[in-house]
Amino acid sequence: MNVIRTVISLLFVATGLVLSCKKADEFKKFVEGGEIIYTAKADSARVYAGKKRVQLYWLLLSDPTIIRSKVFWKNHTDSVEIPVQRTSAIDTMRVIINNLTEGNYDFEIYNYDQAGNSSIKVTVSGTVYGDMYAAALLNRGVANAELINDTAEITWSDADSTTGVIGMQLKYTDINNGTHDTLVKAVYKDQVTRLPDLLPGTQAQYRTLYKPASLAIDTFTTGFANLPVKADVTALYINNPGSPFLLDNAQNSNWRFGQLLNWQYNDEARNRYTWDAINGVDNACMTLWIWDNGVLTNGKIYQTVTLPAGEYVLEAAVSNIDNSLEAAYLAIASGNALPDVADITTALGYGRFTDNSNKLVSASFTLPTAATVTLGVVASMAVPAQQTIRISNVKLMKNK
Repeated sequence: MNVIRTVISLLFVATGLVLSCKKADEFKKFVEGGEIIYTAKADSARVYAGKKRVQLYWLLLSDPTIIRSKVFWKNHTDSVEIPVQRTSAIDTMRVIINNLTEGNYDFEIYNYDQAGNSSIKVTVSGTVYGDMYAAALLNRGVANAELINDTAEITWSDADSTTGVIGMQLKYTDINNGTHDTLVKAVYKDQVTRLPDLLPGTQAQYRTLYKPASLAIDTFTTGFANLPVKADVTALYINNPGSPFLLDNAQNSNWRFGQLLNWQYNDEARNRYTWDAINGVDNACMTLWIWDNGVLTNGKIYQTVTLPAGEYVLEAAVSNIDNSLEAAYLAIASGNALPDVADITTALGYGRFTDNSNKLVSASFTLPTAATVTLGVVASMAVPAQQTIRISNVKLMKNK
C-alpha cells in the first residue's frame, strides 16, 4: 500500500510540474519584450455641453509619473494633447475642445508617463449644440404686460423647466431717458417682473436665455423681440383729453356752450359748438349735436399727431347720448384729416357710437412704421331731429 501511495504522489507532482511549465510558457507570450506597465487612468471623467464645443473634466488621483494626457474622438481621427504638471495632491484636469459640429460624441481619455506608457482607456459621452438647437428656441411667452403708475408689470407665461430656459434679458428706457439692460432669473410659475419708470410710448425689448443642460458651459439666446407693454400714452400725444374737457377762452362761449381748447373742428362742428358744460365746468364734455335746428353733415372734431410704430387703441368714454345716433364714429385716419361718414371704412380704425347702451367706444389700429395720423369724432345727424353725443374723455392706449 505504501508503494502505491508513493507512485500516486509522484504522478501528482509530475502533473503539477508539467502544468506549471505550460502556464509559464503561455505567460511569456504576453510579456515578451518586457513587463507591461500601465499609468493611472482618468478618474471621475465627465463632459460639459457647449456651443460648438465641449469641456472635458477628470481627476488624477495617483501616479506622479503622468506627464501628459490625450483625448481622442471621431474614431481616433481627431485628438488633443494636454501637458500635465502633477502636484502632491489630487489634480483636476479641464480641457475645452472647440470647433465641433453639432451632435453626439464619444471621447476617449488616456494618461501617459515619460516612457510613453499609457493608462487604460476611459470613455465619456457628451453632446455639442449649435445652430439647429439655437434656431428651435422660442422667446418666453408674455401673459400680460401693462404700465401701472409708471411701472411696467410683466406677467410671464408659465414655463417648463425641462426646456432649459434660465432667464430673460430686458432693455428699456426710463422717464429720464436712461437706458437699462436687465437680466431676470427665470421662475417657472407665476412670475411677475417690474420695470420701474418705463417711459410710456417707448419700445421695450426682451430675449430669453437657455442652457441645454444644467452644467452646460454656454448660454444660448433667442433674438430680441418687442415687449408688448400696454401703456396709456394719452398725455404724450393728445392735448386736452377730457374729464373735464377744457374751454378755449379765446372763442365765443356762454355758461354752457363754447369751443374745445387745443382741438380742431370744421365749420359744421363749430357752428353748434364743440364744448358742453350742461353738467357744470367740472364735467364739461366734447359734443356734436342737433336739436330741431337743421342737419349736421360730417361734423368733425380732431387732432393730428405723429405716432411711433405700434399697435394702438383709441377709446372714448360717453357721458350721455340723447336718442339714437344716426351716424357717429370715433376714428383714426392716415394723414391730416378724418374721412367723411360715407368713407368711414377707409379709416385705419373706427368705432360707432349708437346710444347709452354702450358707454365706451374703441377703435384699434396698427402702424407698421412711424406715421402722422388724425384722430377724433365725425358725425352726420338728420333723423331724428334731436340727437346729441357728449364725450367725457378720450384715451390712447399703446399695446405694443
